Amino acid sequence: MSLVLPIAIATLLYGVFASAHRTQVLREEATAELRNYATLLQAFVESALQRRDLALVRRRAEHFASAERILGVAAFTREGEAVFITEGVKGEAERLGEIAHRAFLEGGDIEETSSLVGQSVLLRTVSIQPSSANPPLVAILVRDRHYIEVLESALNRGLAVTGVVLLLISAVVAGLVGRFTVAVPAQAILSGAERVASGDLDAAVPEKGAEELSRLAHAFNTMTWSLREARARAEREETARVNVERRLQQAQALAAAGQVATSLGHEIGSPLNVIQGRARRAADLPGCPEHLRAELETIARQSERITRVVSRLVSLARPSRHQQEDSDLRRVIEDVVAFLGPECRKRDIETTIVCPRDSGEWARVALDSDRLFQVVFNLCLNAIEAQEGGGALAVRVLPACDGPAGARAVCFDVEDAGPGVRVEDARQIFEPFFTTKSTRGGSGLGLAIVHGIVQEAGGSVEVSSSPTGGARFRVTLPTTVSGPASSAEASSAVRLEASPQGDTPEERTDASMEESS
Repeated sequence: MSLVLPIAIATLLYGVFASAHRTQVLREEATAELRNYATLLQAFVESALQRRDLALVRRRAEHFASAERILGVAAFTREGEAVFITEGVKGEAERLGEIAHRAFLEGGDIEETSSLVGQSVLLRTVSIQPSSANPPLVAILVRDRHYIEVLESALNRGLAVTGVVLLLISAVVAGLVGRFTVAVPAQAILSGAERVASGDLDAAVPEKGAEELSRLAHAFNTMTWSLREARARAEREETARVNVERRLQQAQALAAAGQVATSLGHEIGSPLNVIQGRARRAADLPGCPEHLRAELETIARQSERITRVVSRLVSLARPSRHQQEDSDLRRVIEDVVAFLGPECRKRDIETTIVCPRDSGEWARVALDSDRLFQVVFNLCLNAIEAQEGGGALAVRVLPACDGPAGARAVCFDVEDAGPGVRVEDARQIFEPFFTTKSTRGGSGLGLAIVHGIVQEAGGSVEVSSSPTGGARFRVTLPTTVSGPASSAEASSAVRLEASPQGDTPEERTDASMEESS
């Protein structure tokens, strides 16, 4: 039934649309043929009337009436007098006269379907204007239309018989073929599915039968293998989940420690400031003995030391806002790439810096060099760790950027050729403790620190896909240069085999890694 029913529906729809199309074509052909006859009749009758030969008019009318499928011809004056009417339609003279009268009133030719002489016909009127001496006439051509219905009925019967025979043959063939190519293999697959439903993931079925069923059996065997793999993977993921929960508990403990540090800093900071101030003031009093002044200075210095220790404790929970000095973006990028050069060579990662030659004139950002170094370092390190089997690291400086609220800004991109960032991860990638590298020891703080520093500076950081399919992090920072940004047409790409140069990048990296951790 699944095979026969669609064939029956298709045959029925074909019959309906084919019948409608044939009827339309036959009617259009009949109408076109009738119009041609009407044009010829008009010419012949006008020619005969100009000769004033009514006998010739009647002969020509009889000649037209003898044409195939033309039932008759008639002509009437405006007063309703029949000038001529052929034998085939004499019994319908009154109705034809009414149609001629209507044609005179409407002032145009009439073409319509009607029923005359006991059958369906097609009528066409023709206005005849022989000369000023002869009155105008209306000739009527009557054409048979019943043959269209007869032909259509015969064709429909033939199509119906053909459809029934086709359905019977299809049913017999489908029953015989389906028995051996579908039923037996399907039963084997059903039995295998029942075994899997009972928990036996080692079930396998023979890959034979029709091509589709053979592929289905192969897919079934692949599915059972995938289920076995999924079960093993679920066990591994359960172990990983336990590890994540343990790390989450550690993170919660660190957060609680940070809150305690914040409260402790608030409670200790004020008394320390009082002690430090009183010691300094007492040491500056006139007549204070030298040995006592030295003791008071020691108290003040140790108080300052305690203050710095407390400040570092508080920074674990809430990093302090650094004074935003300006720094050279290109210089910092070169320092970072130079410092990470050995690691890139070790991982077979090619590094590239793309920066306009005149960037020194406008690429100064409103962020101190240490914190800018930390931003660039964390992004580059994140890109390197995403490419375990080698790849590329590109840092591009883009001067033509719009900052928040229309402020002047400078952008730079950090791109890699790694696996990229999934859409579901992009929404929370800048959240603290979120990481996709938990199995490799990722803390989930690097990008959160980058986001916090950039936001404090009044900028923004976004993640998208790079042209190579990896990740692209775009950082926008306000610039301290008030002049117009230079065109980037003179940009040049510098390919670096980076290596550490000097102590400054290393010192900054130590500070950056200390804050990141």
